[in-house]
Amino acid sequence: MPSDRTTVTELGTGLGMLGLADVDTAVRSRTPVMHSLSPEMWDRLDGLRRGGAYDAEFHAAWANGQAFLAARDGLRGRLPVLVEWKGTGRAPGDEVAPIDLRVDHVYLVSCKYLSNILFNVSPAHLFDSLLTAGQGRGGRAGREVLAGGDWFADVAPQRYQALYEAVREAMGRSRAEPGCGPVKTTSGGRTPQHQSVRGAVTLPGLGAAEGTAGRSGPSQGHATPVTMGDLPLRAVDLTASQRDALGQRLRSGWPEGAKDLYDALSDEVARQSVQRWEAALAGGGNAEAMLWRLLRIGSAPYFVLGSSAARSLRLRIATSWDWRQQFRLVSMTFEPQAGGQPRVGWQAEVRDRVTHEVSEVAGHIEVRWSHGRFGGLPEAKGYLDTPHHLVPGYFTLR
Repeated sequence: MPSDRTTVTELGTGLGMLGLADVDTAVRSRTPVMHSLSPEMWDRLDGLRRGGAYDAEFHAAWANGQAFLAARDGLRGRLPVLVEWKGTGRAPGDEVAPIDLRVDHVYLVSCKYLSNILFNVSPAHLFDSLLTAGQGRGGRAGREVLAGGDWFADVAPQRYQALYEAVREAMGRSRAEPGCGPVKTTSGGRTPQHQSVRGAVTLPGLGAAEGTAGRSGPSQGHATPVTMGDLPLRAVDLTASQRDALGQRLRSGWPEGAKDLYDALSDEVARQSVQRWEAALAGGGNAEAMLWRLLRIGSAPYFVLGSSAARSLRLRIATSWDWRQQFRLVSMTFEPQAGGQPRVGWQAEVRDRVTHEVSEVAGHIEVRWSHGRFGGLPEAKGYLDTPHHLVPGYFTLR
């Protein structure tokens, strides 16, 4: 189920294309043109409109839909017969563009409100496989299998293990003797108190102690609580449940002495990620195609309707064929960046074939655990740093 805000912005954008008098009329109409909305979803939308909490979002989305209806690049005043909403459904195949609405089987629309996120994939899929085969989370088989899909263990194994050992030791030390307090953390918080077995710390989510004493928690079973002694000696041997438990345990911060080790890990992961990215491109990759994939430019045109912090976003996204007709890639560079977690920046210089002007487009990748410290496998989240309307190939709607 999408969030309330996402529901309002995406459906409000579609309703704005219908040529109706105002937002309230559109919501009350329950028009069959909005093909994929169930009665329950109409009820939800009506409730959100009546509640008033998302009034600004409704009106911003409505205005964008109206602009698309009137635009020469868009519907040119022709009322749509069919508007389909993707909702939370995932595309069955590879998908270059993050499409939320499809109008009359032809116009593809991505609704992007206050977000500069481009994608969220596995690090190997980006740095090794260069985002080939769409924006899925898969990776090249040979690389990810070696470390079980753990990018940190793959590119910086020694620093990763050193951090894990420091965390494991600090947690064990916190309950080694009766009366010892919780793990001290570097971010000002105190981790939750947990029952222990023979003085060892019990992790949340891995045993009966979290769910059988009238408390709600991730675990409701009757298994023996998992203690620090049950954690493997090597980080690469952590199970999914153990990762989730560590993510919960470390939510408030790193134990004393671990923060510096994490900083060293972050620096090493960023450097190695850059090297892997550059090696993949040198080994047969295409920098121009890489830039297209980063910017989510593909073989089919689509539209971005939304808003940034400073302005409305009403853009037509060119195809790769269109892009090459007007622009030429001059250079593309990558560098590790400071940022508190592994961060890789990229920058491209692009020359306009008509005006000969050179412009820059930049973004960055943040590599982090998907569910908190040690929780889940690392993911690579891509961000666009250049304002959308200044990106070559992102054309303001006319």
